[in-house]
Amino acid sequence: MKTFIIAALFFLSLTSCSSQSDMPTPTPVIDTNTLYPSPSIVIPYHTDWTKTHYIEKIAEFKTNPLQTGDIVFIGNSITEQGGDWGQRFNNPKIKNRGIAGDVTAGVLNRLAEIYHYKPKKVFIKIGINDLFHNELTPEYVANNIKLIVDKIHLESPTTKIYVQTILPTANNNPSKERIAATNTILKAMTPTNYLQIIDLHSRFADKNDLMIASYTNDGLHLTELGYLAWQYYIIEFVNN
Repeated sequence: MKTFIIAALFFLSLTSCSSQSDMPTPTPVIDTNTLYPSPSIVIPYHTDWTKTHYIEKIAEFKTNPLQTGDIVFIGNSITEQGGDWGQRFNNPKIKNRGIAGDVTAGVLNRLAEIYHYKPKKVFIKIGINDLFHNELTPEYVANNIKLIVDKIHLESPTTKIYVQTILPTANNNPSKERIAATNTILKAMTPTNYLQIIDLHSRFADKNDLMIASYTNDGLHLTELGYLAWQYYIIEFVNN
């Protein structure tokens, strides 16, 4: 009888261990505040105005976080001033992550939200503000954009990434040569199953390789006609 009891207890201990091993691992609770840059962050080449605006926009993003499966437009003022991109494409899953004045380093420092929520698509248009600084070479700008792509793909491999070339300006500032040199590197990136290059620049340039006049209100930022053109040229990528 004693032997039977010992055997029974041994059997129960084995089944208990088996049951515990079959239990699903609890999903760790993430403090979503850690997905966003600290208010004390300092981004190189941000102006004093942009330093404040960057933190304000990050606080805004925290109150309206991404959701899994969203489509994200990330960039600078040209993206931010597009307003409600979801309304433009009649798709509430599209979210605007543009920050006026932002540079490639600023985008690199706010990718954790994308890593966590793993959007369906990300449309990147960044770099013009870097090029206002002559010490930042086209190679530096293009390499930072490549790094943005690599980091997103590493952390969210199912996300489709679209890199849009840098638009021309109407006043040749930054110079069309610096813009062209950056875009040449971007256009040489090899398309993959997760990466597509969209050459917006050629669609917005006139015969002098400057911004088509009706597309801009100040030589850099877009008119509503410019935004409608942008929508037209990328709608197939947004909707497919």
